[in-house]
Amino acid sequence: MNAVFSEERFEEQASVRFFDCTRIAPETWANGAGTTRTIARGMEGAWRVSLAELSGAAKFSQFAGFDRTLTLLDDETVDLHSQDGQLNARAGQPVHFSGDLHVWVTLPARPVNVLNVMTRRDICGSRVSVATHSARITSASSQILFCVAGQWSIESALLRDVSLRPLTGIWLDGLHEDIDMQPHGPAAQLVSIAIDHVRHG
Repeated sequence: MNAVFSEERFEEQASVRFFDCTRIAPETWANGAGTTRTIARGMEGAWRVSLAELSGAAKFSQFAGFDRTLTLLDDETVDLHSQDGQLNARAGQPVHFSGDLHVWVTLPARPVNVLNVMTRRDICGSRVSVATHSARITSASSQILFCVAGQWSIESALLRDVSLRPLTGIWLDGLHEDIDMQPHGPAAQLVSIAIDHVRHG
């Protein structure tokens, strides 16, 4: 990943971090049903973004007070079962559910990769979307862009010549500026994760 920064635009508390999931050490789930790689996390555990591999039927850990969004990255279908009913996770379609629930997962025959976003609902919330075409977004308090397929060019007033390839991405904090995302190659796909603090009246 190459990047050029406009230093005069870089605010004191803003930060830009690149990540390559192939270089992040995997951690095994406590129940042994999969592994996870932590991509980004907020202060005091307010939120977390991770890349997980599901390799068998499993029960998700409960996270009381958290909301979760799961995005399936492989061309499969994963069934999520809970006391509230069943959800079908399909590739490129984020699925939202409460971390308070007991959730069981039914998997296809082969392991699959999912992008997992967890936010503590009394502190922050997330917006997860999947881009396949050129788009412009305004970065949130924390913004994570994760390349799933193809290659993407990322540009803003601060960023120049940023190129993302599969399983790499960029984590932006405190920028609050427009970001242009341009795909290259067929079937390009990029996940955008925006995390903002909850405003209490």
